Amino acid sequence: MAKRSTRLASVGLALGAALSLLGTSGSAEAAAQGVNTTVQAGSNIRAGATTNSRLVGTTEFLSTAYIECHTRGQYVKVGNYGTNVWYYGNVFDDDATPAHFYGDVWVWGGNVNVGADPSPDVAPC
Repeated sequence: MAKRSTRLASVGLALGAALSLLGTSGSAEAAAQGVNTTVQAGSNIRAGATTNSRLVGTTEFLSTAYIECHTRGQYVKVGNYGTNVWYYGNVFDDDATPAHFYGDVWVWGGNVNVGADPSPDVAPC
């Protein structure tokens, strides 16, 4: 009986460890990922998370974007909204003539349409 209890306990521990590992990998996959969204027309696209960073370009139209991550940078206030959240990723101003692609750039959070700053769907950089 003692051997059987020991064997069952060992199987139980092994099963528990396996389930624990599965739970860990599952939660890692559930972590925030990049998101597809839009950036408002007239948004400045920058090389860093401040208004003093090099201006890479300005969107002419509502532009599609793939946002990889966010950081806390310079606080900017426009009208009644202010935030220090900046998003990093790629912006595609496809309707501009010619179309513009801005890769590996920063956009101030007030210009990125993600619903909240920072977006819970976007991981920190």
